[in-house]
Amino acid sequence: MDIKIIKELTRLMRDNELVELEVESKELKVKLKKGHEAAPQVVHVAQPAPVAHAPTAAAPVAAPVDELANARKIISPIPGTVYLKPNPDTANFVQVGTVVDETKVVCLIEAMKVFNEIKPEGIKGTIKKVCVEDGQAVEYGTVLFLVG
Repeated sequence: MDIKIIKELTRLMRDNELVELEVESKELKVKLKKGHEAAPQVVHVAQPAPVAHAPTAAAPVAAPVDELANARKIISPIPGTVYLKPNPDTANFVQVGTVVDETKVVCLIEAMKVFNEIKPEGIKGTIKKVCVEDGQAVEYGTVLFLVG
């Protein structure tokens, strides 16, 4: 089975916001179905206790800037097991701060006993966050890395 066909089909699903896709020919039958997305998490922030003394004038505090808000996502084009390093005795393909381009292998995804090299595909920049762990099972569309 040609991984390029699967990548193209998953790209077609993503670009057209499809949930399920089935393609059949004489040589090949492929059925892709998007997995469930994680439910949003609710975060509670405790309010500080009131201060007993008189407040003093302070400079206004700037709102924190989320540097990952505009980050581009490298997503999993296929379901499988993600490997962040080529073998257990070597360093990860990339880490936070690594500059990547379309030719850089960022991880491997094992699917049906085939190790598939995952590249940024149209994304250039610096790895800002690694969103998966080595050996983690991923679905189609799982965010692997954030690039800024």
